[in-house]
Amino acid sequence: MPLRAARRHNILASFGALMLAGLVGIALISFLRARDLLHRQISGTTLPLTSDTIYAGVENDLLQPVLASGLMARNTLLADKLARGEADPDRIAAYLRGVQERTGAVTAFLVSDRTRSYHHPSGVLKQVSPDDPQDRWYFRFRDSGRTFEINIDRDTADLQRTTAFINVRLLDADGRFLGVVGLGLDIRSLMAQLQRYQQRYGGRILLVDQQGRIKLAADRTTGSLDDIVGLAPHRRRILSAPSTALHLERIGRTSYVSSRRIPELDWVLVVQQTSSLALRQLENLLAQNLIAAVLISLVLLSLAQLTVGRQQRELERLASTDSLTGLLNRSAFEPLFQHHVAETRHRREPLAVALIDIDRFKQVNDHYGHPQGDDVICQLGRRIVQHIRPVDLLFRWGGEEFLLLLPGCALPRARDLLERLRSDLHDQPVALPERTSLPPFPDQLLPVTISIGLSVHRSEESSAELLQRVDEALYSAKRGGRDRLCIA
Repeated sequence: MPLRAARRHNILASFGALMLAGLVGIALISFLRARDLLHRQISGTTLPLTSDTIYAGVENDLLQPVLASGLMARNTLLADKLARGEADPDRIAAYLRGVQERTGAVTAFLVSDRTRSYHHPSGVLKQVSPDDPQDRWYFRFRDSGRTFEINIDRDTADLQRTTAFINVRLLDADGRFLGVVGLGLDIRSLMAQLQRYQQRYGGRILLVDQQGRIKLAADRTTGSLDDIVGLAPHRRRILSAPSTALHLERIGRTSYVSSRRIPELDWVLVVQQTSSLALRQLENLLAQNLIAAVLISLVLLSLAQLTVGRQQRELERLASTDSLTGLLNRSAFEPLFQHHVAETRHRREPLAVALIDIDRFKQVNDHYGHPQGDDVICQLGRRIVQHIRPVDLLFRWGGEEFLLLLPGCALPRARDLLERLRSDLHDQPVALPERTSLPPFPDQLLPVTISIGLSVHRSEESSAELLQRVDEALYSAKRGGRDRLCIA
C-alpha cells in the first residue's frame, strides 16, 4: 500500500512538472514573440510616423515664420529707413505691427546696428548694449556672419514667456550690415505637441543645432547630445547624415533613435524611443502568465490527485472487499492482522481469531441452487455483524467460511460472544427468497448452523501458524458433530 501510494505520488509529480514546463514554455514563447513584434513595430512603424508628424509640426510652427522673417529682411524700404538714420521710428513701429498681425507672431522686432535701437511694434523699447546679458544675442549673431538663426529665449517685452526668436541679418543693397530683423513666436503650442507625443510613445524628442546643442526638448532637457547617455557615441552620425535610424542596446535596455535634418532651420530633429514602458507591460504580462501557469498546474494537479486518489481508494476497496457480501476479503487480512498484532502488543491486550463455517452448505447449493446459497451467505454475514463489536473485523474467508478478528478480546469473552452467535443461528432459521418454495422447507425458512474454531494469538506467532491452529479447531468442531465451538 505505501509503495503504491509513493508510486502514485511520483507519477503525479512528473505529470505536474511536465504540465508546468509546458505552460511556462508557452508563456515564454509568447513573450519572446510579442517582444520581437514590439521591436518591429517601434522601428518600422511607430518611430517613422512620430518623426514625420513632429517634422510637420515643426514645419508649420517654425519654417513659415522663418520665411516671413526672410521677406522682412529683403524689404528695401525698411533698409532705406535704417540707412537714412531712422528719422521716423513710428513708421517702423507701424510696419512691425502690420507684420505681427499678418503672421500671428508674438512680436516683430528690428535692431539697428547704427543706433542700437530695439524697435518693437509698440515703439523703441531700449538701446542694446554688449554689457547687458539680455542683449548679447545680438552681438553674437552680428559677429557670427550667419544669415539667420533661431534662439529660444525670454521675450524682452514679456519676461515670463518663452519665445522662439527668428533672427535674420538685414543688409543694404551693397551688402553692408544694417541690423537684425525678425519675429518672436510663442512655442507653447509646439512644446505641447512635442510633450503629447513624448507621453504617448514614452520617448524623448529633441531639436538640436549643427553643433549638437539642444535648442528645444519636450522634457526641457538642456545641454547637448554629448550629455545624453547612449546618444553621445553616435553624435557625429546623427548630425552629419540627412536621416539616421539607430537601434541601441545598453544594459538590457533597448532604444531606437531616428534623426532627420531640417535644412531650412539648420537643425536636426532627434526622436529617441525606448521600449521600456511596453516591455515592462509585457514582462508584467509574462509574470502574470507564469503565476497563472503555476496556479493552473496546482489546481489540475490537485484535481488529478483527488481523482486518482479516489480511484486508487476505490480499487483498494474493491481489492480488499468481497464482491458478494461486501465484507473484507482474504487478501485484506494480512496487513490488518499485522496492524492489530502491533496494537494489541503495545497495549498488552489479547487478540482472538475465529474461523466460522456453515454446516452442510453443499446441500443448500445442491437443493436450492447457487443463487439461493449466495443469499444464505449474505444473510449469515449480516447476522454475524449484528453480534460483534464495532472494532471487530469480519472477513469472508472463502466459500461458506468466515474469519473473525477480535482485537482486545480475551478467550472467555470471545467464547461467550461466539456461543451467542451460534445459538442465535440455531434457534432462528434463515429466510429463503420469496420465489423459493421447494420441499422440505415450503415455509421458506432454512435452518442453518455453524461450526466455529477459536484461538488467541500467541506472542511471536505468525499469522500462518495461528490460522493453522484455528483451522484445526474448526475441523475438530466438524468432527465432533457440527453446530459447536472448539478452542485451539
